[in-house]
Amino acid sequence: MWTDAQSPRVFAVLKFSESVPIAERNKLILYHGSNQPEIYQVAEGTQILKSQNFDNSKKTVIYVHGYIENQTSVSVRTVVEAYNQRNDYNIITLDWKEDASGSYLFNAFPNSMKVGDVVSKAVLNMIEEGLSVERLHLVGHSLGGQMVGRIGGEVKRRSGGRVVLKRISALDPAFPGFYGPFLKHITKDDAEFVDVIHTDAWIYGAPASTGTVDFWPNSGSALQPGCPTRHDIFQLDENDLCSHWRSWRYWAESLNQKNSQQFHAVPAKNWRSFKQGNVGEYDPKVVMGNECPSSASGDYYLQTNAEAPFARGEAGTSYTSDERIMSDVNSNFIDNEHLGDSLGNYNEKTYAESPSY
Repeated sequence: MWTDAQSPRVFAVLKFSESVPIAERNKLILYHGSNQPEIYQVAEGTQILKSQNFDNSKKTVIYVHGYIENQTSVSVRTVVEAYNQRNDYNIITLDWKEDASGSYLFNAFPNSMKVGDVVSKAVLNMIEEGLSVERLHLVGHSLGGQMVGRIGGEVKRRSGGRVVLKRISALDPAFPGFYGPFLKHITKDDAEFVDVIHTDAWIYGAPASTGTVDFWPNSGSALQPGCPTRHDIFQLDENDLCSHWRSWRYWAESLNQKNSQQFHAVPAKNWRSFKQGNVGEYDPKVVMGNECPSSASGDYYLQTNAEAPFARGEAGTSYTSDERIMSDVNSNFIDNEHLGDSLGNYNEKTYAESPSY
């Protein structure tokens, strides 16, 4: 993805000039089929509602990308194309590439909160100008997964609880900087329904069950089936990010109405219980992804295929050691339990246990 010279330095300090206000340098982009996207400053978000390509009778999704990404990143292009194929959504993305760059800890992480606050004001203005809150859905990946929670929480706070978003979906929301004593992260209180998909817990993704419903495909941690062995972290190349990226790949696949299989999942206490078949006595046909019912709550587990199509239907609700599915799954090179100890003691009901293999 990057040459050595281009590779981001996650912990390096990189100052960014704030001469241009956040609401102006960040953009909301409206997509409409194969037409040229329409670009708006966040500050003028209400103008989107006046576009001839915006249909308020349709559902509206706002997708937020992650660290060092932009509108040409494969994640954004894949998700946008998946929504475009449906033709039943207004598709808006938040392009915050400048604030999402530089050092993760010193730039992108604090910037995500600042940008989230500004976007929440724009979203609230759009709702007050007629955007249907009933049909509004925020989706974000990684750092964007934390941002959609921030946006939802701020919309609720700014409106005095009068406006609450109906649904927020976080795709492997970012872990570094968000979890531990006194740290704020996405929670089930940020919208009426919050669904979370975990695919790289304890490394780039959150290890916590903080949504209304949390899905843990293939244990929710690295390595996801089909991903190559990691030799180091913070390389930020395709091998390093494979498990983290699986979350948006699963999401994009869930949007495809032509797929014969869905991501069926079952409730379980943890991955060990799922492997042993100790699952809740509920309807196993709760699905992970865009079609997840708002009645779902708690922790759900499933297995996926190692390559697309990833969904296994009801077969994914029963554990199998088939190496075509389990190739390299969960062969972490980092001791999850040691990592957990270094971050503090967590309530086991709130934080996912380190997977047992």
